[in-house]
Amino acid sequence: MKNYSKLAWFGVALALFVVVLGAFVRLSDAGLGCPDWPGCYGQAAWPTESTEIAQANQAFPERAVEPHKAWKEMVHRYFAGTLGLVVLALFIWAFRKRDEMALTLPVFLGVVIVFQAALGMWTVTLQLKPVIVMAHLMGGMLTLSLLCWLALTSSRSITPYRYAGHVKQSMVVFALVLVVLQIMLGGWTSSNYAALSCVGFPLCNGQLWPDMNFSEAFVMWRGLGVNYEFGVLDAPSRVAIQMTHRIGFVVVSFYLIWLSLRLLKNRELMPLGLTVLGLFTTQVALGISNVVFNLPLFVATAHNGVAALLLLSLIVLLYKTRRTA
Repeated sequence: MKNYSKLAWFGVALALFVVVLGAFVRLSDAGLGCPDWPGCYGQAAWPTESTEIAQANQAFPERAVEPHKAWKEMVHRYFAGTLGLVVLALFIWAFRKRDEMALTLPVFLGVVIVFQAALGMWTVTLQLKPVIVMAHLMGGMLTLSLLCWLALTSSRSITPYRYAGHVKQSMVVFALVLVVLQIMLGGWTSSNYAALSCVGFPLCNGQLWPDMNFSEAFVMWRGLGVNYEFGVLDAPSRVAIQMTHRIGFVVVSFYLIWLSLRLLKNRELMPLGLTVLGLFTTQVALGISNVVFNLPLFVATAHNGVAALLLLSLIVLLYKTRRTA
């Protein structure tokens, strides 16, 4: 179990890296750096030589090769593929030791990874369709969360906290729901290129309640054959998305601050309380910096990474507050 736990924690670290790398690819506008899948312009690696680039441009005339985007997309695919192999290894290991450990979670993880690969393919073939891009992000977060839970259950040194009643598991579940919804809103904002639709903070374009078009902002499906790169929504629709994300931030803020204060009152859970509070504070600073400094790539990528870490901290908290027989 000790070695199994080490592999599971390695999977958590790799999944976190893949999530952050995926954000880097998306925010670099490199999501269509390779117009096909799983290769890149029909090759196992991205075209680099002039002859390869010329052949790729001839084979895919609708999308000229941009090497600075293609390598980002393929490196993300390589690491995602490696993560898939780690999950496969965890399943095989659990299957061989099925008399000693449960198979349910490794099997479910395998199903999620396969579906996540399909979402990666559809992200390309459906030309960055926002609902697919958002689902791909959430699939990555789900994979990360499941791997974390698997690692926790295989780590015998991590046990539930002893003094039940100080922080109930239902409180943590509600925090998780809020954070997941906020991450989804963030993914919807990013995939619709609405991150810079509001200038300034806390006001949006100098107004407390600017002109918004909610009827178009959250249409999940707009048919096929549309290229969504750089977005297709008008300004009021993008503003509506950004403002919804900001409203979600206010709701999540109040609840996480309240939960953190509850955690800080408990000696055993205080480290987790400080972690949640620290990550949340960092996330707020990064979100405001995105608006004030016009979405710097490093800051925007870090905003995604800290969201993933915040989610992980709540998964650990959920595990610590679970009921045991």
